[in-house]
Amino acid sequence: MSYHNHFNYKRGELCCEGVCISKIAQKVGTPFYLYSYNSLIGNYRKFAHTFSKLSPLICYSLKANGNLTLSRILTQEGAGADILSEGELHKALQAGFPPQKIVFAGPGKKEKEIECALKENIFMLNVESASELELIEKTAQRLNHTARVSLRLNPDVDVKTHRYITTGKKENKFGLVFDEAEKLYEKIKKSSLLKPVGIHMHIGSQITSSEPYLRALEKAGELFDLLKEKGLDLQYIDMGGGFGISYKKGKPPLDIEELAEKIYPLIKKREAKLIIEPGRFLVGPAGLLITQVLYKKRRREKTFIIVDAGMNDLIRPSLYDAYHQIKKLKEPDETEPDEAVDVVGPVCESGDFFALGRSLPKIWEGEYLALMDAGAYSFSMSSVYNARPRPAEVLVKEDHWWIIRKRETYQDLIKGEVIPDELFSSPKDSSAKNFSTISPSKREMAIFPSQKEPIFDLIPFTKMQGSGNDFIVVDNRGKIIKDRENFSKRVCSRKKGIGADGLLLLEESDKANFKMRIFNPDGTEAEMCGNAARCIARFVYLKGIAGEKCSFETLSGPISSYVNETQVKIRMKDPSRLHLNLKLILEDGSYEGHCLDTGVPHFILFVPEVEKAPLEKLGPKIRYHPYFQPQGTNVNFVEVERGFLKVRTYERGVEEETLSCGTGVAAAAIIADIVRGLGSPLKVKTKGGGLKVYFQRRDRTNFTQVFLEGEAKVVYEGRYERKGE
Repeated sequence: MSYHNHFNYKRGELCCEGVCISKIAQKVGTPFYLYSYNSLIGNYRKFAHTFSKLSPLICYSLKANGNLTLSRILTQEGAGADILSEGELHKALQAGFPPQKIVFAGPGKKEKEIECALKENIFMLNVESASELELIEKTAQRLNHTARVSLRLNPDVDVKTHRYITTGKKENKFGLVFDEAEKLYEKIKKSSLLKPVGIHMHIGSQITSSEPYLRALEKAGELFDLLKEKGLDLQYIDMGGGFGISYKKGKPPLDIEELAEKIYPLIKKREAKLIIEPGRFLVGPAGLLITQVLYKKRRREKTFIIVDAGMNDLIRPSLYDAYHQIKKLKEPDETEPDEAVDVVGPVCESGDFFALGRSLPKIWEGEYLALMDAGAYSFSMSSVYNARPRPAEVLVKEDHWWIIRKRETYQDLIKGEVIPDELFSSPKDSSAKNFSTISPSKREMAIFPSQKEPIFDLIPFTKMQGSGNDFIVVDNRGKIIKDRENFSKRVCSRKKGIGADGLLLLEESDKANFKMRIFNPDGTEAEMCGNAARCIARFVYLKGIAGEKCSFETLSGPISSYVNETQVKIRMKDPSRLHLNLKLILEDGSYEGHCLDTGVPHFILFVPEVEKAPLEKLGPKIRYHPYFQPQGTNVNFVEVERGFLKVRTYERGVEEETLSCGTGVAAAAIIADIVRGLGSPLKVKTKGGGLKVYFQRRDRTNFTQVFLEGEAKVVYEGRYERKGE
């Protein structure tokens, strides 16, 4: 198997498929992880083909690399998932792995994790102790559910790998000895809450010989036969994973063709179904870590190449003494002699290294290097040690590339941290009391007087727009913004601030994925905004806070959303407070329209030509009409044209026309269906772009299943310098 056939030198540059890696490095910055789509697909297809005679369930080991995009690629190839935590279950479901193809292993499952797995109806729990089996049974009883289980065997087989990654010897914490397993299977047989599915084992990682698998399977097969004789309806043998790859030239990977051929009779004669759990074998060779040389430091006895990646980015060499080939992105001149160097990182540890005494082509400051075969147990084991944000991840397919995980920011480093005010206040200590009452930004300046730009003074934000409705989005789960009303006034100002139709604050919720709070440019808080909801749904998806599907709180009620690339579809609250044919008396005459609340109140006025509607004159008069006080209303001017609508909106809180209004578009569509019979779905054009509204009628004037769909895009990201708070 040629592992690096998608990473080759072309015209003197190391390329991933059809893309020059240095060009990505110049745009993305370093360090970053880089993956080849076709390498990943090719590895999976080769693996599936090799074992095809046994028609196995292939469960990708998510711990190797849980990136959602890489996982989604494998789901589309038909893979299931091998998970070890509730977090991995959440990621697996977000990636699209079917629950009926998910197996859950691990020696320390919490009750909450077991409960979640049972509720999601995953295929199988691999049990590792008598106590765990008892907890699974109790949880199944409480949920009135039958739990499908297998027991993980410890076959006491030495796989000749690093001692930290051998898992099938009797001194390891994993699995059950055979006598104990036999007794527990008898208990499972008698339980109405437990369904025995098969047997499971996992003997280690980075195994490059078939022999340990064969010895373990022979032992497991004997127990399988015995249990079948005792009347247990076992169907599956899960042989785990651990399939080794070639990290170093001259050291071949596991010969999976040989393994498949030799295990075939062991599985087939028992008429068992096979489960295999590859991770490293699929994604390991598909990934690189790209880093840049910062300094070259020479001493009499050795030379150090200091790069900008560290052990927090790739810990395998430090933890396992693991070997990764290192290549220059610039193809080296083969006529030049190599030199012996230590390739080290910037972390404050002597164990922060990638190669020691390695003979490599001459390397210069500023050059880019690639650490090969870094797709598995690399990013997934990364950390923020030394307060170093985790790197970006990039995927290449042919001549296209995408950032599939953004580089973490310094704000990410403190996300979730809270400084308790009362910790620094004391009624007996006036100086501490004074300290606790100053703002976070000034507090930082008090602690670090020489620091010119305190970190709390710069607030990260994302400017987004949905159909021309623009918003400033801030992750406020850490409560960095407390005076929300005044902050909104400042940042939404078109002339003195960033400028927007509103401020969206992402806050914590104990009822949903998060809470959305909306503040208008005048500082008032809005109950709901359809375009805002679509923007924040895409924001949390892009930031990895929630998945494609999520639900969130608003003042008007819960909202659910679905993100499909730049298109976002939200389910809105069922409309209420319908008032048809409402006649308003104004100074210059009477106007008949229709009222509907789709999260916020709207007055719908049909006009022959929406562009000629006197919005600037009429909008404020209707918005402040006594009928709608004290809250006021939004005003929508609507033109019906050949089965679609044109809508202009005067928006309260903004107090002028906005390019679009999601709740207004929804209200206009429903009213148009009631009075004009236009039906669902209905396309709507606004000055900011097109939207689509879906709905279902309960009867003539009652509607449900109201959805708003349209584009939501990031305009730019930045940091706002907060002063005087």
